[in-house]
Amino acid sequence: MDGRNDSLIEARCLLCNQELESSEQGQGGPLWRQLDRYLRYPFAPVLLPLLVLWALLASLVPPLPVMVPVVLLAGLPTWGFARAVMTLRSHPGKARKSNAPGWDCLSDMGGWKAALLQALPVLLVMVPAGFVLMVSVPAGLLIGAVGLLLVPAFWLAIQAQGAEPGSYAAALTYIFSAPRDYAVAALLASVGWLLGVALVAVAVDVMPLPLAQGLAGALAAVWWLALACLCGDILARHGRLWGLDQGGKKVTTSLEERRQRIQLCAGRFDKVLLSTAKTLKSKKATVADWQRYDRLLDITGRDDERRSAAPTYLEMLVVSDAWTEALALLARQRDVEPTWLPASPSLRLALARGIHEQEPKIAVGLLKDLHDRHPDFSELGDAYLLLAKILAEQFGLAGKAEQYLRFVESQCRDAKLRKQVADYRAAWG
Repeated sequence: MDGRNDSLIEARCLLCNQELESSEQGQGGPLWRQLDRYLRYPFAPVLLPLLVLWALLASLVPPLPVMVPVVLLAGLPTWGFARAVMTLRSHPGKARKSNAPGWDCLSDMGGWKAALLQALPVLLVMVPAGFVLMVSVPAGLLIGAVGLLLVPAFWLAIQAQGAEPGSYAAALTYIFSAPRDYAVAALLASVGWLLGVALVAVAVDVMPLPLAQGLAGALAAVWWLALACLCGDILARHGRLWGLDQGGKKVTTSLEERRQRIQLCAGRFDKVLLSTAKTLKSKKATVADWQRYDRLLDITGRDDERRSAAPTYLEMLVVSDAWTEALALLARQRDVEPTWLPASPSLRLALARGIHEQEPKIAVGLLKDLHDRHPDFSELGDAYLLLAKILAEQFGLAGKAEQYLRFVESQCRDAKLRKQVADYRAAWG
């Protein structure tokens, strides 16, 4: 899968290039079947101190209605951990290595901005609902239950869009793009609030008030961390399509190259051959493109096309100084047609220059008789000077080399070539 122009906004199949729909079930199954795991999560050893801390601070606050905001502010460490939990669980690779973040997450000052922005919607719902409860229990419960249905959307928006107030505007996107998973998170937020209020109401009647307040603080921590764990899993499932960087390996190859690899693995050679042929017509074609095209012609049994494309392929190899591959291609062509040579005299000269030290015999075959086949070749003097050098230095045929030097001397008027002739004669004695 990949996004359009690597934007990660749209999922497409690399094989057929059709749009894909995200799987809301994922590998772990429906989220509502994992609610017990989310409710157990806050009781992990590393998170237990958060429950104790919030409960202890809540129990020490005087039992006055105006102190409700202070009780909520006692959960600051839990807010920081909740943000870190969502960040950790939204990266599947990291979540497999560590089940819960460490206490060092509280030292991330950049993360505190996200934590406070995520806590703000909860405070705006819980504080008014808490005061209304003292006047009208049904109205307070209704305000809290309805308001908390939207809290997971705001949390997801801050995580996916960034820690900015403007991210709240995207909250509705996450409700409608993952409706089933979001419904589980919304119900946990709302029903968890109702159950927590019911338990605290019972505790106030049967326990001393400080203990009841401590229970309220502990329940708030459990609710906060369980909801954060669930939201983190939602981000792990859908975050990539929402544009969230999940810390995966960065893609360095182009989309077209990745698509071709998938098509090759699926045996769609004709389709890759067609796209590669289009690439070769552009100025961006590389030796690797030509090598792929040559292999595909071989695999698909198109021998005639392979032979007809050989001169152009050979020219690309010579331009790229890929002499080993050029020699192999030349040998392959001559196995089919023993007298085959590149038709272009400039290509023959360039190839001879590149291989004359490692394959002098082949270089001689490329350069000889050029005056008969291509008498108007502008670089004929250079070609015969190179031929004379090969004959004299590689084979010790000074007499044969002298014949080509005389030809250059008699046929070419260029002063530079005449000087090279004199230099060669002086060097060979």
